[in-house]
Amino acid sequence: MADPVGISLENVSKRFGKVEAVRTLSIDIREGEFFSLLGPSGCGKTTTLRMIAGFEVPDEGGILLRGTDVTDTPPNRRNVNMVFQHYALFPHMSIFDNVAFALRLKRVPKGEQKQRVEEMLRVVRLEGLEKRKPGQLSGGQQQRVALARALVNRPAALLLDEPLGALDLKLRKQMQLELKRIQSELGTTFVYVTHDQEEALAMSDRIAVMNEGIAEQVDGPREIYERPTTAFVADFIGSLNALDLRVDEVTDGQAVAHVSPKERLIVPTAGRSQGETLKVAVRPERVRIDAAERPAPEGGTRLEGVLADVVYLGSLTQFHVDTKLGRVVSFRMNDEGGAPLEAGRNVVLTWPAEYGSVLAESYKEPEPVLT
Repeated sequence: MADPVGISLENVSKRFGKVEAVRTLSIDIREGEFFSLLGPSGCGKTTTLRMIAGFEVPDEGGILLRGTDVTDTPPNRRNVNMVFQHYALFPHMSIFDNVAFALRLKRVPKGEQKQRVEEMLRVVRLEGLEKRKPGQLSGGQQQRVALARALVNRPAALLLDEPLGALDLKLRKQMQLELKRIQSELGTTFVYVTHDQEEALAMSDRIAVMNEGIAEQVDGPREIYERPTTAFVADFIGSLNALDLRVDEVTDGQAVAHVSPKERLIVPTAGRSQGETLKVAVRPERVRIDAAERPAPEGGTRLEGVLADVVYLGSLTQFHVDTKLGRVVSFRMNDEGGAPLEAGRNVVLTWPAEYGSVLAESYKEPEPVLT
């Protein structure tokens, strides 16, 4: 049985003057899901979050919270809480009082206040720090106080607008794990806004990749990475190779291009026909590289080329290979072993057909892989 829907966006649009920030957006966010809105600056992700929170009202469409239409409901009457990048803790109050603040406004009995605050401080692992002031805590601890303050109200959903942006890289990594742990323990619906692809992939149950106010793909992290459906998603998420394929034959649900008597490019596809030109993406880590004289695996794609550049990056090595279809990059983890390869050597590249994806629109060439 599918999980019930916690938040529904139904053909939601929002304009600011002549700028259409969000365009006919329809997304169902499941109850208890960690859902991320991912995309570059100006793509509409924060505007979408603010509409869920009630800080912005859609120009068209509707927003449902657990099946109830809240499109015109003011923020203070929606059962959602929001955590911002700047935590806005009360510096003169203790940690306990910061977390209990909203409960006091709601006139929750003191005994219940104490019980709920202590329970939430245990969840965020701040037991024993109740009497400290925010200025006596680290950035990561202050972030957890902000989370506890938002979650102590037991909202239907917690909305997080790039909450880790002010933290250094190491602390961000730690807090990613903490956020996912807290969400899993409480089972609260989290809607998370970020421009950081790795962050979204690490924490999310599903991701909406947004571009110019549109959700180009809504899927699980593995599907987003391994099976991008549009050129923008393929380019935005990680590194990739993009190759043109002219379909010579379609067989067993696969499109095949015969590059030479020994070379072929194969991609799984449906509804394609002979003579059609496709743009195919494959991740560099899926591309196996071998010396040309070594036997290559049977089946799948096989391309020959000349190794133009070898770049050592500590945990992995990048191999840049010139082929008949253009430059192809292969990643090899340095603990995998394998014969050493030098620039100028003839090599063969192979990957199983299922690791290729057909992109749905004209492709914008990505920036060169960082070296």
